[in-house]
Amino acid sequence: MKKTILLFMSLFSVSFCIYAQMDNLTNVSANWIASPARNAATNSADMVIYNPAGTPDLTEGIHVNIGNQSLFRKPTHSYDLGAGSKTSGQVGSDPVLPNLYAAYSKNNWAVFTGLFISGGGATLNYPDGSLITDLIGYQTVLATQGAYNEARSQYLKASSYYVTGTVGAAYRFNKIISASLGVRYLSGMNSTKAGMTLAASPYDLADLPMVLDYEENASAFAAVAGISVNPTSKLGLTLRYESKAKLDFKTKLNKDDFGMVTDGSKNRRDLPSVLAFGLSYEINPKLKVLSDVNYYFQQDVNWGTVTNANGETISLSKTAGDAITYCLALNYRINDKFTCSAGGGYTDYMYNDMAAYYTHTGVFETVQNDNMNINLGGSYQVSKGINLIAGFMHTSWTKDTKVQALLISPDSEVTINNSMNAIAIGADITF
Repeated sequence: MKKTILLFMSLFSVSFCIYAQMDNLTNVSANWIASPARNAATNSADMVIYNPAGTPDLTEGIHVNIGNQSLFRKPTHSYDLGAGSKTSGQVGSDPVLPNLYAAYSKNNWAVFTGLFISGGGATLNYPDGSLITDLIGYQTVLATQGAYNEARSQYLKASSYYVTGTVGAAYRFNKIISASLGVRYLSGMNSTKAGMTLAASPYDLADLPMVLDYEENASAFAAVAGISVNPTSKLGLTLRYESKAKLDFKTKLNKDDFGMVTDGSKNRRDLPSVLAFGLSYEINPKLKVLSDVNYYFQQDVNWGTVTNANGETISLSKTAGDAITYCLALNYRINDKFTCSAGGGYTDYMYNDMAAYYTHTGVFETVQNDNMNINLGGSYQVSKGINLIAGFMHTSWTKDTKVQALLISPDSEVTINNSMNAIAIGADITF
């Protein structure tokens, strides 16, 4: 039981992100929050990430995109461990998730770079504990052999950030075709801190505070290649491939009163490869439609393994299956100064065994089912070289989704609710 709870907490800190199961983030610029189809975009330096092959089509000179996102979430999960129903809710937000992209275009060439958060991208905070801390508390109280009867003042804090830098170059062969090649360096940083106080001793022992505090770090390189095709002046087609990043997280133990974590231990949580398709079509000089399809090859990576009740070893990534996102956006130019945008997206998690994934990982933060987002935004041209961007996004999951709790009787279910709002501001600057 102790080994399983450790896996439970480790995965909770590593895999928590906007889309949870899908570590590769798509919302890595304010432009995407305003208009969630950017794979064929041609109007900003965030093309460095979404459409690197199209960067030679930028006007000659230096193009910079800066931005920040703020995330607001209130996920809850309800459960009953035999002492009555309990609901655990998260508090807090993530106000600072920045990005910086730059590209230099001249003649038929472009070089580009960027610094952004490609995965994780969030924190969690359960000041009153959660199912995780309840399970650990239950096991810890049992281990005292009657010295304590309760685990009070439970809490859980965790964060996960994959900070990424990228560099690359692109070349336009002719008016129709251009291509790009780049490399990314990723630094994954996860932290978990949980605790409780053992109390209600029948032997009048003093209350005993207990803390678990550890960090995980990993780094990796990944390649990125893209192609952009413009059959006509109105139609743009793009294809981008990102190779998988092999992330082997090493644990740094700060404090462990539970005896659950080994300093220097390792666990894998790779970022899967991605094949991204984009389309843009100019309906008229004022209205443009864009669409994205992103396919995530999750079954091809290492997310670790677990052993089921039958003694079988299960690959978590193969249990999860691959994933795919579909996005559509409309951009309307009101006048020379203002442009408004709207769009949305749908994420399809193609589970090979959804029940097994949840039962063995216990990642109850987000239900990866019927994940939908709605986006609104716009931009304002301050001057010839400065364009301001603002966007809002609401993401929702199926309400009252029930999954089986980890290693508890089959009748024990966890009811999950979750939604998220994001706001973003940014600027495009041209020199």
